[in-house]
Amino acid sequence: MKDQIKKTFRKFFEDKKTSLQTKALRRANDLTKPRAGTPHDWEDWEKYVKENDLKDD
Repeated sequence: MKDQIKKTFRKFFEDKKTSLQTKALRRANDLTKPRAGTPHDWEDWEKYVKENDLKDD
């Protein structure tokens, strides 16, 4: 699924490298630890890390 999404948006990323939409999509695709948020956000992050066996930095 992720490869299909990348194919779909590849041209979009190349054409609009500095648009706010492109930056938002890149941030959404970058799975980093949240810097702020509600306790529910942190619970969701911890659950995601456990389910996908990711290393929590």
